[in-house]
Amino acid sequence: MLIPLKWLKEYVDIDLTPAELADKLVSCGFEIEQIIDLSDKFSGVVTAKVVSLEKHPAADRLKVAKLDIGKSDLLQVVTNATNIKEGDIVPVATDGARLATGLNIKSGELRGVASYGMLCGGEEIAADDNDYPGASQDGVLVFAPETPVGADVNVILGRDEIVLDVGITSNRTDANSVYGIAREVAAVTGKPLKPLNLSYAENKEDISSYIGLDNLAPDLCPRYMGKVVKNVKICPSPEIIKQRLRAVGLRPINNIVDITNYVLFEIGQPMHAFDIEAIEGGRIVVRRAEKDEKIVCLDEKEYTLNENNLVIANTKRGMAIAGIMGGRDFSVLDTTSTIVFESARFARDNVRRTSRSLNLRSDSSARFEKGIDYWSQEAGMNRALALIHQYGWGEIVGGVADSFPNKPEEKRIEFKSADIEKILGISVPESEILHILNALTIQTRKEGDKFVSIVPPYREDMVGVNDIAEEVIRIYGYSHITPTLMKYAKMVVGGRSKQQETAEKIKNILLAEGCHETVTYSFISPKAFDSLCLPEGDKLRNAIRLDNPLGEDFSVMRTTMAHSMIKTIATNYLRGNKALRLFEVAKTYIPKELPLNDYPIEKNTLIIGSLGDDYYAIKSILENLLSALRIEAEFARGTRPYLHLGRCAEISVNGSVIGYIGEVSDIVAANYDIDKRVYIAEVDFEYLVENARPIRQFRTVPKFPMVERDIAVVCSLDTEASKLLKIIEKTAGALLIDSYVFDVYTGGQVESGKKSVAINMVFQSAEKTLKDEDVNALIANILNALAREADAKLR
Repeated sequence: MLIPLKWLKEYVDIDLTPAELADKLVSCGFEIEQIIDLSDKFSGVVTAKVVSLEKHPAADRLKVAKLDIGKSDLLQVVTNATNIKEGDIVPVATDGARLATGLNIKSGELRGVASYGMLCGGEEIAADDNDYPGASQDGVLVFAPETPVGADVNVILGRDEIVLDVGITSNRTDANSVYGIAREVAAVTGKPLKPLNLSYAENKEDISSYIGLDNLAPDLCPRYMGKVVKNVKICPSPEIIKQRLRAVGLRPINNIVDITNYVLFEIGQPMHAFDIEAIEGGRIVVRRAEKDEKIVCLDEKEYTLNENNLVIANTKRGMAIAGIMGGRDFSVLDTTSTIVFESARFARDNVRRTSRSLNLRSDSSARFEKGIDYWSQEAGMNRALALIHQYGWGEIVGGVADSFPNKPEEKRIEFKSADIEKILGISVPESEILHILNALTIQTRKEGDKFVSIVPPYREDMVGVNDIAEEVIRIYGYSHITPTLMKYAKMVVGGRSKQQETAEKIKNILLAEGCHETVTYSFISPKAFDSLCLPEGDKLRNAIRLDNPLGEDFSVMRTTMAHSMIKTIATNYLRGNKALRLFEVAKTYIPKELPLNDYPIEKNTLIIGSLGDDYYAIKSILENLLSALRIEAEFARGTRPYLHLGRCAEISVNGSVIGYIGEVSDIVAANYDIDKRVYIAEVDFEYLVENARPIRQFRTVPKFPMVERDIAVVCSLDTEASKLLKIIEKTAGALLIDSYVFDVYTGGQVESGKKSVAINMVFQSAEKTLKDEDVNALIANILNALAREADAKLR
């Protein structure tokens, strides 16, 4: 925020140097990014009156000028200027002057004639037509005839000014103006704050005979104010207004436009002015834009809007994009005679989203995005009208068009001095607390043993006693805080919840399995669904599209983790990493319906990816994880569009599918430029966390020996090995402590359409040594069950 000191001094008397003032502001919580001296572009240039202008005796193109610079002797300068005459007031760089072009002026001779300076044009003093009329033209700059002689040109241009560049934090929007900083300076220096001039006279007419107001979107525009000024005089602003606008980097245009910019920087309230002749139907309508509604703004560009954008309209079409920029066809012209001043409060989030979606920013949108308070809104309107009244630029019509459906209640904060001491750790005298808060315009009084503060409407950041304590200490001085024991500190026991512990355990298990954790964006490209070969109409294609994406590659919310993992594997593979084990835990976003009318289903999902391994390696990782969590899952044949047919399994627990595992299909892998086998497993992470069971209780080591037996059974090619293992486990009961498939054979030694499955089984009893007849009986029962339930016969 640029704060010109002369403007600031209009509201508070300052007897400090700029550096001292900067230190004061830093001490009360503001960052001073730089102190700008507007006069440092050049020096030693003064105004001079051309007394005489004669030809150079030795050069046809040169002239010898005698100049009055306010001293007893005239100054002689040799020049080649062709646009000056006797009596003109011009800038002259005297001996030792430094120009904006970097040139240093020294006295010397030109063709035998002494010259003690140099006449200057706009370039030499870094001026253009915005700084002074005619400064952009070739030749020497000629000032107005009434310009004083011998004056510093920096003063004539209004550059005898120091500007503080103050960093304003996002919570202190009340300080985002000259008057806002004036409040702080008054409090920190102990000087009184001078009031704004907000007074003006109205005529006896009523605004309702000129304009009506319909606020159809009070949620996006909590308050809208309009005032009419007739018999408007469109003219240049006074020099003081123009100089102050230039000091903050703005170009003066005309008095009406300049007023809106002046109020923006003085009070922090963005304003706009409409030509009333352009308001068709005689009504201002605050409404949401229609789908694909178009408007041409002051930057001469056409913008296409949607229902999420707010517009200020008449009865037929939009006149401005609310809080961002006005429409070209509704601006104030030199022929305008009656205007409507707008002062409004718009929802900051809506302004920010609209600004980003349209790629359109302005000084007004920057302020609205940070938030505008109701005091600034009303004060801004009154200040603009006071300037109209002060300079006689128009006649203010009585009444106001005002939509303010939900007026905020007065905010009170009650506290005791002990509360302040508890927060700050030091005791602040009660008299200081009262003085500081009232100096900050926070009206505070003592009621019995407590204080009552009335929070001003422009301090929306203040909600409780902690904020009161902050205000007190930043003015009282952080230097008063001394090292001390934490008198009011409390010992608390930290730690993770059960769910956090389980989540951490899962990640540690995967790290122990040789996996590396990855983190990817939740946003993906719509083309990702094509890369995954998802069919049209697949529910995973129903992705939420972002209004303001970083780019097309990040324009939708992911509905599956598969793309993110395969893309990460591809990135590593293309950079020479041929063996990978990766995992990621992140959210997927499944909309309940589109267009989005409710929050989507957000699910934490675990995905594991492998390159350079086989299917059994990644399945082993998953089985070890499930075993550690004591979750008994089943693997059954399944399908996914992006996985290889016949090499994909669904993972289910008690009949509910919690994930899948499989090999990425060759087509999908090729879409990611991978020519090796890739395996992925995607599991419901929240299910794992919520259903993980406690660690097994300790059991003594069995005293009796184990017995191993192998069998090979012939069954149909369609029979899954997991089915055979389940039958064995159910039949053998507690005596079976382990079983697994160690070979699958298809070939000439078994019937066509059949396969041989070899299974290892381990038996053990906790009560006795198993004899051959015990185990043989178990095997017989198992073979009978396999034949009966799976048509699997001993080979």
